[in-house]
Amino acid sequence: MIPQFVTLSDIEAATTVCKKCGQRLGEQRKHVRIKRPLEVTLSKGDLPSIRGDIIDISQGGTLLQLRDWARFTAGEKVRLEIYSPHSTSSKTPAEAVRLFGLIKRVEAKERKLAVAFLDENDR
Repeated sequence: MIPQFVTLSDIEAATTVCKKCGQRLGEQRKHVRIKRPLEVTLSKGDLPSIRGDIIDISQGGTLLQLRDWARFTAGEKVRLEIYSPHSTSSKTPAEAVRLFGLIKRVEAKERKLAVAFLDENDR
């Protein structure tokens, strides 16, 4: 999880629910996903940033929905800035967690992207 946004109690609660429910045990996800109302900006190359919202997030990546659409393809590297839900309405880059990611899945009709976070060595 991104420690700036997710508390240890949130992680423990999600893990407990998953173990009790058992519906997702067959998916074999590496990281527990938590739904969190976070705002994100996504950019690629020299194009202007696109605003969106996190649908769910884990230590390894995120599923996000963009407010506007640009053409994306799986395998593209993108820059993400994720903002805390507690930050003010005038979001500044200083308040953001900056990450690089690799687009894993594109759902153009729904304007959704699945993005895997990249390690510093993969940038």
